[in-house]
Amino acid sequence: MSAPIRFTACAALLLTAACFNDGDVVPVNLDFAYTNYGYINSGDFQAGSFLLWNKAEGKMMHLSDIGGFDAPLNPRDKSLQVAQYAGGADLGLGGKKGVIQARADAMIAANSSFEISYPNTVAFDKYLSRLSRYLSADIREDGDLMSEWRFKEAVNDKDLYYVLIRKVTYGDGIELKVNGEARADGGFTVLLKGADVSIALRGKGLQQIRGTDTEVAFDVAVLRPYWKDNAAGGQNPAFQPAGWVEKSELSEVFRNSAAPVRQGSRRP
Repeated sequence: MSAPIRFTACAALLLTAACFNDGDVVPVNLDFAYTNYGYINSGDFQAGSFLLWNKAEGKMMHLSDIGGFDAPLNPRDKSLQVAQYAGGADLGLGGKKGVIQARADAMIAANSSFEISYPNTVAFDKYLSRLSRYLSADIREDGDLMSEWRFKEAVNDKDLYYVLIRKVTYGDGIELKVNGEARADGGFTVLLKGADVSIALRGKGLQQIRGTDTEVAFDVAVLRPYWKDNAAGGQNPAFQPAGWVEKSELSEVFRNSAAPVRQGSRRP
């Protein structure tokens, strides 16, 4: 374990009003933490997974798995790649974040990383066309996706967004490293208010992400729906990027959502 990292007195006071004692443990949940490779895939999502995000409620709901997002063969030309933590870990502080989260993020980034075995990152292009074709085919077949996706409601509700998983890093697994060493439940020590306190990095999904060319990490496109005029004088359902979104803030939304963790779907 590395030597204690000294926080400023101000940061220590911000963390909590309570006093710390030597040996106290601050648990930090890494499920869906954001890295330079995207979100850790704690929910077993795949390329083309399509979700409805209710921003007001802070939750997402899985809607469909869009076709046409099949992964190409992994060239396996790299035995490993290191993903760097960028944000999104849960300190269990509820709304008491701000400066605390920023300092904690910097501390976690300085002490930890994630090693991906046999990585292959695939950024699926023309994802809006893939999505539109999938929905249009369902409409032609008199399907129910427009209703199931709540499209008409979402067009008129500024708090409803769609989230499409459109970039995936495949690999044989991901391993947490703390100060260069593998840790199932990693951690390190910091000095807070005169006491040596352990920061325990945890993520129940992290150890389960194993299997040949499984989805280790992913990134998303956040979309808004709209009606697009067509040549026949009518309108077709369409989507456009929602613009600027703080990606690390979505980590908490993924953790709090009813979107399914596909139990048993990991590759052997």
